[in-house]
Amino acid sequence: MIEFIQEMAKLRETVKAQKPLVHHITNYVTAGFCADIALAVGASPVMADEIIEMPEMTGKANALVINIGTINAKKYEAMLKSQEVAHSKHIPIILDPVGAMATEYRLKAATVLAGQGVAIIKGNYSECLALLSKEAKGRGVDSEADATLTAVELAPKLALQYKCVVAVTGAVDVISDGKKTIIAKNGDPMLGSITGAGCMTGTLIGAAAGVTTNYLAAAVFGITLMNTAAEAAVQTCKGPGSFRMQLMDAIYQTTAQDLMSKFKGEEK
Repeated sequence: MIEFIQEMAKLRETVKAQKPLVHHITNYVTAGFCADIALAVGASPVMADEIIEMPEMTGKANALVINIGTINAKKYEAMLKSQEVAHSKHIPIILDPVGAMATEYRLKAATVLAGQGVAIIKGNYSECLALLSKEAKGRGVDSEADATLTAVELAPKLALQYKCVVAVTGAVDVISDGKKTIIAKNGDPMLGSITGAGCMTGTLIGAAAGVTTNYLAAAVFGITLMNTAAEAAVQTCKGPGSFRMQLMDAIYQTTAQDLMSKFKGEEK
């Protein structure tokens, strides 16, 4: 576990040194926040969803982040095309199935994208359970599903089903590749008071996936960086507005040593 934490933490220096290009086809509600967080960690963000330019845009990227938060038919076609390009060039894909449990359309899109192959799926419990059961039972993007499985059971099951790393986020985050499961316990409830914390975490995961083939470490890195930065930001913020500002600064300032010393968690 110590070696894994060290490998995860070193990604902070690698991202800063290599400045990976992260192509987002993402949620317009949070696109600006995701671009800012990419710059704060040292990556280069691009937000593009015109299908005509997917071969060039995705082809130049080090990682592709697909977020279905504000999906529509045109954007979905761009996602499929971009995914095709990413596969042909061995570019890692991070899928954020936002609200997959809310409607049949979202669930179908998410299951098709996941089924065609991704490196990492990052979602909350309800979204991940919907992908596993292929049933849409929620009422909105933040809905809570019936806890028929614990997150520690859900993450490896979904990872094995889609042959990828799965990060089930929540008060405690569970990340698994189907064989190894990491339970990460950092974070602060203030993350729930701002829009886009999950989307920004997807960007951080994408930045790390763009510089390593250890996608389990990349997922743990993104989650740990966001959560330890939140723990730092909440110490000086006065509310959601200043929390967002302090969070961005904390992401920028966090070092590999910080990640190693502040990580709270265990391997199951």
